[in-house]
Amino acid sequence: MEAPVPRPQDDPLAPTPGSVADRLPFCPQKTDRPRHVLDFLRQAMEAGQAAALVLLVGIEGSASRSLGTIMAVREDGVYCGYVSGGCIEAAVATEALSALQTGQDRLIRFGKGSPFFDIALPCGGGLDLLVHVLRDGAPIRAVLAQLASRHPATLVYDKDNARLMAQPSNAQTGWHDARFVTHFTPSVRIVVMGESLEAEALIRVAQAADVDIARRDGRHGLGEIDAHTAIAFLHHSAEDDEPLLTQALLSEAFYVGCLGGRQTQHRRRQGLATAGLDQIAMERLHGPIGLFGPARNASSLAVSVLAEILSKRA
Repeated sequence: MEAPVPRPQDDPLAPTPGSVADRLPFCPQKTDRPRHVLDFLRQAMEAGQAAALVLLVGIEGSASRSLGTIMAVREDGVYCGYVSGGCIEAAVATEALSALQTGQDRLIRFGKGSPFFDIALPCGGGLDLLVHVLRDGAPIRAVLAQLASRHPATLVYDKDNARLMAQPSNAQTGWHDARFVTHFTPSVRIVVMGESLEAEALIRVAQAADVDIARRDGRHGLGEIDAHTAIAFLHHSAEDDEPLLTQALLSEAFYVGCLGGRQTQHRRRQGLATAGLDQIAMERLHGPIGLFGPARNASSLAVSVLAEILSKRA
């Protein structure tokens, strides 16, 4: 490994000259899920490979990704994740390889106002990216453990010390003085109730969209429900919903929806009111289920339900 190149005094994260690794960047796993990116970093470090975490820390104009989006690059040129729509990832990985060779973190700009005039962003905006050379895998493992237990997690980068930490923070994602805060939430999980054709279709569509699915039936209850869980009751008999629907509406689930037309939904709400459920809880019920309707076939309904669930999460 080459000797570290001194960083300019005016900006400790400014790009520095240095040779680029002799391997071309390559992305074998196309995913933008933070959990996958972080696990890629964990595996790299456990295998003894140097790796860098790339954070989207600034946006000028429009962008296809949100602030705090991450990607990861290994010393062999393999990378994981997206910080744009796919137009600059290889170039970002090349910069990360240079950072790994020098052992120095760097802050780079792509798009508007960038020195890389030959790399344009179709949206016309500008992206600021922080490349952090990982020296300690503990923060990555801590965040993965939190997400695995379905709890939110936070990474904080200290620019003055070039240090990454996993620690709670109530600050919004972004720069706070010399620290950049980025939050991670557990993945959306959909609990599908019922054994109908619509339930089967929703499971297939959700799996194709890489959304976590848990299938339940009335005999075994709802299972564990948290604030990142959606519940879709897809029985054709409203009576099948009643034993667990009240429990679902009083849970932390961010979405509860039921199959059935407007008359069915009206009767369902009357039954909930008779059972003592208050108006605030009943207003959480989405029915007829789905973002658009009426859907007259299982595939259309599945797309409609998934779209409604993801729109509520957003």
